[in-house]
Amino acid sequence: MALVFLCASGVGTLAHASESSLEATAPFLGVVIPHDSVDLSSKFESRLERLEVDVGDTVRQGEVVARLDIHPVVQELAAARASLQSSRAEEQASGLALAEAREKKSRHFTPRSLELGVYSKEELATLRYQERTALARLEASRARTREQQARVAELERNVNEAALVAPFDGIVATRPVSPGARVAAGQPILRLLGTGGWKVRFAVPEEEARQLEPGSPLELSLQQRQQTLAGHVESIAPEVDAAARMVFAIAAFDAHPPETVSTGMVVHVQPGPRQGAIGQRESSDPIPTRSGR
Repeated sequence: MALVFLCASGVGTLAHASESSLEATAPFLGVVIPHDSVDLSSKFESRLERLEVDVGDTVRQGEVVARLDIHPVVQELAAARASLQSSRAEEQASGLALAEAREKKSRHFTPRSLELGVYSKEELATLRYQERTALARLEASRARTREQQARVAELERNVNEAALVAPFDGIVATRPVSPGARVAAGQPILRLLGTGGWKVRFAVPEEEARQLEPGSPLELSLQQRQQTLAGHVESIAPEVDAAARMVFAIAAFDAHPPETVSTGMVVHVQPGPRQGAIGQRESSDPIPTRSGR
């Protein structure tokens, strides 16, 4: 049996409730997270040349936040463009060789010459071989040209993406790399938290997760603000966390939450009716939450 304090008319009353009753009313524990978050990383191996922002700075969408050293990439791009030019010249030469082989073949393979047997079978076979060889060389040179074109396009993208920009309005949360450091492709350089909206990440015991589905109504109680708002389940993780034996889910607010809401606020989540804002509700006692342990 668990002890639960119930407040009625301002008077505390000691009551007994079964563990099953507590589990039926206890909310899930959640936390406010930004609607958008991203780890900005390099698309290619390079050196971090400069950071334009620091932790805690506010950034606007499209603002440059970091720059990578592009000097080695520019040199590679120049070499790749030269190789592409060489491949195109080789392709042109192979095309001329094929045209010559076909022209020579057409002169020998006339109906009249074949009828009279002017040329030997060996001569005709040689002409066929020369045409096939010229065609194969042309196809190979075309393939090399396509390969060099792809390489040039990749290096041009790297040059253009050497300046990292914020994909949305937000605030810099972490900066794990310092200017001058080498960064690998895909290595995070900055973590950006969006300021364009909020959602709630909460944990549900494994046995109760099947009762929720995307769209299910929720009551989201902001503990620091003593306010309860309406929301709904946005998504549910497809698997159970092995350590906690909990299923993590994301809830969205039905209406834009107050401006006082911020990342890290504790939220108590309960199934609720399908309606708009629940409104503001004050509570004198803390609500027991399901820890799943």
